[in-house]
Amino acid sequence: MESLGTRRHAAGAFLIIGSVLGLVGNSLHPHVASPDAGASLRAIADNVAWSAIHLAIIVAILLVIGGLLELADELADTPGRYAARLAAGASLLGGALVTVSTTIDGFAMKSFAAAVADGGGDGALRFAVAGQTIGFGIWSIGMLVFFGAAFTCFGVAVLASGRYPRRYGWTPIIGGVGSAVAALLQLAFNREVQAAETIFLLSSLLLTLWTLALGVRMWRTAAAPAAAAALAPVAS
Repeated sequence: MESLGTRRHAAGAFLIIGSVLGLVGNSLHPHVASPDAGASLRAIADNVAWSAIHLAIIVAILLVIGGLLELADELADTPGRYAARLAAGASLLGGALVTVSTTIDGFAMKSFAAAVADGGGDGALRFAVAGQTIGFGIWSIGMLVFFGAAFTCFGVAVLASGRYPRRYGWTPIIGGVGSAVAALLQLAFNREVQAAETIFLLSSLLLTLWTLALGVRMWRTAAAPAAAAALAPVAS
C-alpha cells in the first residue's frame, strides 16, 4: 500500500507540474499559422524567450508521460487494460516525435532564424525552410499519435475500467479526437492551416486541464491511505 501510494503521489506530482508547465509554455508560444517563412523566422529571431519556452514544453511532455504511464499500470488489471497498453505505447512513440519536433522548432530554428537575420542570404533561408518542413512533418505525426491516439486510448481505458467518474474518460476522448482532426488537416494540406491551429489549441487546452485534474485526483487518493494508516490504532 505504501509503495502504491508513493507511486501515485509521484504520478500526481508529475501530471500537475507537467500540465502547469505546458499551460505556461503554450500560452507564451505563438499559435498563428503563417505561409510567410520570412515573417515566421523574424518572429523567432526577435523572441528572446523562444528556446526557454520550448525547453519548458519538453520538460512538460516528459513529466506528463511519466504520470500517464502510472495510469496505464493502474488500469492493467481492469477491462481497459488493452486500451491502456496501446495508450502507453502511443504516448512513448508520440511523445518522442513531439520532443524531436519541439527541439527542432525551439533550438535549430532559433539558430537558422538568427543566421537569416544576420544576413545569411538565400542559403541560410533555404536551410531554415528545410528545417521548418522537416519539423512540421514530425510535429504533425507526433500530434496525431501523442495528442490524438494516446489520449483517446487513455479515455477509452478509463471508461472501460470503471475506476474513475465517466468525465475522466470522455474528456480525453474529445480532446484526442480534436487533436487527431487537427493533425489530419495539416497532413492533408501539407502545411500549417489556421483551422488546424484553432482546433488543436482548444483540444490541447482540454487535454491539459484533464491532465491537471487527473494529477490532483491521483495526489489526493494517494494521500488518503497514508492518512488512514496514520490514524489507525497501533496494536500493543
